Amino acid sequence: MTARIRGTQILVILAATNLVSYAARNALFAVYPDLKARYGIDDAQIGLLGTVFMLPHAAATLGFGWAGDRFDRRRVIAVGMVVASVAGAVGAIGASYTGLAVSRAVVGFGTAAVVPVANSILGQIFDGPHKASRLAVFNLGLFVGGVIGFGVGAALGFPLVVIVLALPGVVLAAVVMSLTIPAHSAPADSPQARAPGPTHLGTAVRLFVSDVRELLRIRTLRWVIASTTVMAFAAGGFGSWLQEFLVREKGMTKEAASSLLVLALVGGLSGILVGARIADRLSARVASGRMWTIVIGMTLTAPCAAAAILLPAGVGLYVIGVATLFFISWYHAPMAATVDDLAPPRLAVSAQALVIFTMHMLGTAPSSWVVGLISREWSIESALWTPTAALLVAAAAMAMATPSYAADRAKARSSDGMAPQASL
Repeated sequence: MTARIRGTQILVILAATNLVSYAARNALFAVYPDLKARYGIDDAQIGLLGTVFMLPHAAATLGFGWAGDRFDRRRVIAVGMVVASVAGAVGAIGASYTGLAVSRAVVGFGTAAVVPVANSILGQIFDGPHKASRLAVFNLGLFVGGVIGFGVGAALGFPLVVIVLALPGVVLAAVVMSLTIPAHSAPADSPQARAPGPTHLGTAVRLFVSDVRELLRIRTLRWVIASTTVMAFAAGGFGSWLQEFLVREKGMTKEAASSLLVLALVGGLSGILVGARIADRLSARVASGRMWTIVIGMTLTAPCAAAAILLPAGVGLYVIGVATLFFISWYHAPMAATVDDLAPPRLAVSAQALVIFTMHMLGTAPSSWVVGLISREWSIESALWTPTAALLVAAAAMAMATPSYAADRAKARSSDGMAPQASL
């Protein structure tokens, strides 16, 4: 099998894994009425389920990132997917809100393994001028998974949707373990670069802290973290409450709202691909072109989101909904490619994990709950102005990151202290 065919195979399988991961994440978004009927909960408690999912999801990315730089990256992804699948199925059987919340926390923990490790594998395979375009295919799993999560949830309801989505995760874990992935530059302290022996917890923590400190010394990466965290808050706030907003504030039926969201997610799919192509073309002309693509995308999303809040149900709302998801999706692939560019190769997975950790812990995790709290006190319409304003803050922070990008990327590429791993 040629390297090109093998790379395409790995890309497709990892994209499918990402798809299932996001379907499991979004499984509850279309079943809020079922949850209210079964558990007797309100908007704030429903919003808290999203936060309960995201907190361990965010925290686990750091641990999975550290492990991905030092151990078999396939095994890291596979273990995470099995844990998430089993926890999701078990949680659906229980009759208590607490049990469901614990289940969602464990699902969040397991799915955290996928994106940072997969991004490092794909960034290594497709390193070059078309990196963002290739990573865009992986990120398509995010929106396709979103469509499947919404669609299967609307069709099957709760708890069946969670049980049905558990099986593909186990199957893909086995498929991932069968892949042959390229050699990975490992830190000098990793098991692959030293004599075999146990790694004590205290030593692991010390090395982990050292890695994080090294990454946070990269100025551009710090601004990227700030920007992506605010972007994640905006995206999480919209994603968690859009369907309820359309039903309550726009007077749409649940079916009509689901149809609008599915159509908008198609716009998101297009946005991932278009944003990646624009990013690669701009980066050929300007060193920080991928980052400017993100700035443009976030800036264009804000007025579209505002129009979506204000417009009544109708053709205009459908059009502006698609435009909103189209522009907000520009950042996915350029962001992953930029982080890969800025990280020393021996810390590639840890860098992806650090960005995702801050995005989800400080951005996505509180977003569902915060919007739910504001909705309870005022209305969903009032609440959605908060993530709309956050889009402009995210654009400004990313613009602040651009001046130091070229120097930081050159420094990362010239870094040493690497020990190659064998191909797996």
